[in-house]
Amino acid sequence: MSNPIRIVIADDHDLVRQGIRGFLETHADLAIVGEAGDAATAVSLCSAHTPDVALVDLVMPGGGIEATRAIRAASPKTQVVLLTSFEDVQQIVAAVQAGALSCLLKDVDADALADTLRKAALGEAVLHPRIAARLMDAMRRGVEPGSDTLQSLSQRERETLALVAEGLSNQMIAERLGIGEKTVKTHVSNVLGKLNVSDRTQAAVFAWRSGMKQRGPQ
Repeated sequence: MSNPIRIVIADDHDLVRQGIRGFLETHADLAIVGEAGDAATAVSLCSAHTPDVALVDLVMPGGGIEATRAIRAASPKTQVVLLTSFEDVQQIVAAVQAGALSCLLKDVDADALADTLRKAALGEAVLHPRIAARLMDAMRRGVEPGSDTLQSLSQRERETLALVAEGLSNQMIAERLGIGEKTVKTHVSNVLGKLNVSDRTQAAVFAWRSGMKQRGPQ
């Protein structure tokens, strides 16, 4: 029997990691050699264990794209399979450019996930069908990948981002939009995740660069 495929799982949600590990451990040809809840730990584990595959959450502390780039630098033999909740063309392209081999949505079938990990160990790429469809659609329409990011935000999330770019606090945003501060925190968290940025400043810079807000007094 050949050696099992060695895998590191990186996701900041304990239950997600436990669920993935529990399923993968039912397969004799797949072995979990480490788990991480953030990018830095994932890179450290991959550097120490040189796994065949790293299964990395796109949105986690430190960033999935940054983790992918660092993992590929620290352990070139490790293939990266990204898991994401968002069909964001820009982020997928950025992930591939950072060195990711495959990209799956988190609603992927468990058996399909295992099959993707096996293919990754052989250097074979897999894209979730809906992600592939979004990429093809963008190519057909001649749309630059980066133009899809704002479209991933809901109207309320776009409004929240615009107010973040104005430098408003959560309390001020809540007053401006007539909603609860807890709801604002949820919107801000969603915006950071969808833009794959780690803080409000980076979100504001994104808004400025996208033309949502101009620097300086309004």
